[in-house]
Amino acid sequence: IHRCHNKSLFTFDCNNNNNKINNNTNKTNNNKKKNAPNNSTFSFSRRAVVSSPGLSRRTSSPSSPPTLSLYDETTFVGGSNLKMSSPAGEDVPCDVVIIGGGPAGCTCALYTSRANHKTVILDKNPSAGALAITSTIANYPGVDPTTSGTALLDAMRQQAVEYGADYRKAQVFLLEVDEESEVKSVYTPEGTFRAKCVVFATGALGRKPTIKGEAEFLGKGVSYCATCDGAFYQESPVAVVGTTQEAMEEAEFLTKFASTVHWVTPTTIPEDNMSMKELLSYENVKQWTRTRIVSIEGDVSGVTGAKLLAVGKDPEEAEDLDVEGVFVYGEGSTPITDYIGSNIKLNENGGVQVDEEMATNVPGVFAIGDIRNTPFKQVVVAAGDGCVAAMAIDKYLKGRRKIKVDWIHR
Repeated sequence: IHRCHNKSLFTFDCNNNNNKINNNTNKTNNNKKKNAPNNSTFSFSRRAVVSSPGLSRRTSSPSSPPTLSLYDETTFVGGSNLKMSSPAGEDVPCDVVIIGGGPAGCTCALYTSRANHKTVILDKNPSAGALAITSTIANYPGVDPTTSGTALLDAMRQQAVEYGADYRKAQVFLLEVDEESEVKSVYTPEGTFRAKCVVFATGALGRKPTIKGEAEFLGKGVSYCATCDGAFYQESPVAVVGTTQEAMEEAEFLTKFASTVHWVTPTTIPEDNMSMKELLSYENVKQWTRTRIVSIEGDVSGVTGAKLLAVGKDPEEAEDLDVEGVFVYGEGSTPITDYIGSNIKLNENGGVQVDEEMATNVPGVFAIGDIRNTPFKQVVVAAGDGCVAAMAIDKYLKGRRKIKVDWIHR
C-alpha cells in the first residue's frame, strides 16, 4: 500500500469552546483560556481530538531516553532531540514550527533543518496518521515493497531529527500572529512555540466505519484506495462501494487487476452519466444497483466475502457475495482544519488554499499534504509538498526573491 486513506480508523471529538490564551501564562485552566492578547491577528479554536482505535503508545520513565511505541511490537528509538512533550510553561523560540509529523511534515523539517533553520515538529500522535497505520508500501520510489508504513515514517522522522529537527509530541490548541513582528505563537498545554513560519501538515480525516466488519478488516481486504492496493488482487473478485466520481474511477482502475469488479450502488445513478457508461463497458464489471453491503465477512486471512441487501428487502434476504477485497468510497475526506481560524482561506472542498510555493494567504504560514485536499493522496506527493514548502520558507526567512537549491548542475 502506497497511500491508503485509512479514513475509518479515526474518530473526531470536537470541543467547541471559544478558548482564549492568557497574557501571562501558558497553562490551561479547565480548558478555558482568558484575556486574549489584543495584538493577535487571528486565533485558532481548540483542536479536535483525533484517536485511532486499536493503537497504543508507551513512554519510557523520566530518567531513561524517550521512546515511542507505535504498536506493541514496534518501538521508535528516540534521540537527544526527540521529546515526548515540553515542560509546562516552556517558551521555545525557533524559526519554523510544523504542526503534524506525517510524511509532509517530516520532509519539510528535513529540508528546513538542513538549511540551518531551527525547526520544531509538533505531532499530536505519531501512530494516528494514514501512513503510520498502512501495512506495506509497495510503490514509494526506492523503498522495499515489503516496508511498512510505520517503518517508513519512523525513518523519515529519525532523518529529520538527525539533521536537527526538534520533535515534540504535543497538542496544538491555539495560534496567534503578531501583525507587527510577524511572529507566530503556537500554544500547547505544555508550552509555547514562537516562530517566524508555521506549517500546517495535519492531514485529512475521513468518515467513520458504517459497514459491519469494515473497521475489523481494514488493511486485511478492506481498502479506501484502489491505486494503492489494486495490484494485490490479480485475478481475484473485489467489490467497490459508492456512487461518487472517485468510486467510479477507482472501480475502472481495478478492472486491470480483478477478475470481477462488483460495483455496489445504494442509489440509482442517472443513465446519462458518462463515467458510469464507461465503467459498465468493461466486461468484468457487474453493477448491483439499489443495493448495499450490510456486512463484510472474513477470517484470520482477511476478507472472504460480503453480504448484499437490496433496497426494500428484509435482512434475512441478504445475498452472499464471494470477494477477496472491498473498496469503500464515502463522500470524500475532510481536511483537519478545525484549529484554523477564518483568516486562512479554504477551497470549496475544505482544503487549505495555497499557491505554487505552498504558501497560504497569510505571510509565513504554509500548508502541505492532505490538508490541501487534492485528489493526489499519495505519500510521495505529501513529501513533495514538504520539500516545496521548505524551500519557499528558506527564501522567505532569508528575504530572497528566488528559490535557492542546495545542488547545482555544472
